[in-house]
Amino acid sequence: MNRRILLAGAFGASAVASASASAAATKAGPAETIPLWPAGAPGGEQVTVGETVREVEDQGRKGRDISGVREPRLSLHRPAGLADTAVLVIPGGAFNRVVFDKEGEEVCRWLAGAGYAAGALLYRLPGEGWADGQDVMLHDAARALRLLARRTGARRIGVLGFSAGGTIAASLVARGDEIRYPPVDQLDRDPLRIDFLGLGYPYLNVPASPRRGLYPGPPKSPPPTFFFHAADDPRVTVDNSLQAFQGWRQAGAQAALHVFERGGHGFGLRAPKGSSAAAWPDLFLTWVRALGAPGQ
Repeated sequence: MNRRILLAGAFGASAVASASASAAATKAGPAETIPLWPAGAPGGEQVTVGETVREVEDQGRKGRDISGVREPRLSLHRPAGLADTAVLVIPGGAFNRVVFDKEGEEVCRWLAGAGYAAGALLYRLPGEGWADGQDVMLHDAARALRLLARRTGARRIGVLGFSAGGTIAASLVARGDEIRYPPVDQLDRDPLRIDFLGLGYPYLNVPASPRRGLYPGPPKSPPPTFFFHAADDPRVTVDNSLQAFQGWRQAGAQAALHVFERGGHGFGLRAPKGSSAAAWPDLFLTWVRALGAPGQ
């Protein structure tokens, strides 16, 4: 494949409204909820929290923020026809909640409407008593990735992470075979397949990371990766994506970087009206389609 460096927003691209993203999201059918761990999540003997759902509103739309996750699960959305590509979507939430609708379910409905299978991950959170601490997020993501590949039979598997979910997604690639947990069934012996990666406004600046040690730095052999970030992000400085992009390129990755002049943080598919960040969904789909089949 030809290597491309795509720069947008603050680097000169014009704002493009992503009307097709909203239209595609309306076509998806009901999701299938799949528990990740058939006998319950491991290492929860000291966990006393219960699942809490808080309804929030952002850009005129309501959604759920979920914490105290004791039963991690995958919400699988399928397109109308067969899909040869499946995407694991990992929402953010600052490692203390999961922004499940805005950066999970909504994104999966949009991807399904565009012809992809997509699974929103509701994962366990660090600091809630799990024996494996912050690594439970990686264990859930690895298990979900294997489950998504097995359930869909997709030829191509991608991961799309937002904010803290971007940290988890990048860590899946950077730590690779190091992510181990006692296997509970044959599924856990399947390989971790990541053919492409999308990272939206991720925490990747290691010295400033709120979860130091989770993400060790750029992987040795990263897959094609699509970074997107707003230059005016008040919570996660755009330097996270700029520095990571350079690290990815130095590691030999095919990488695209889109920096938008305005958009703030945590926009998902709800970029503010008139914001250049509203262009990222169409740019991402174009990029994924251009990748072709694995190995090309």
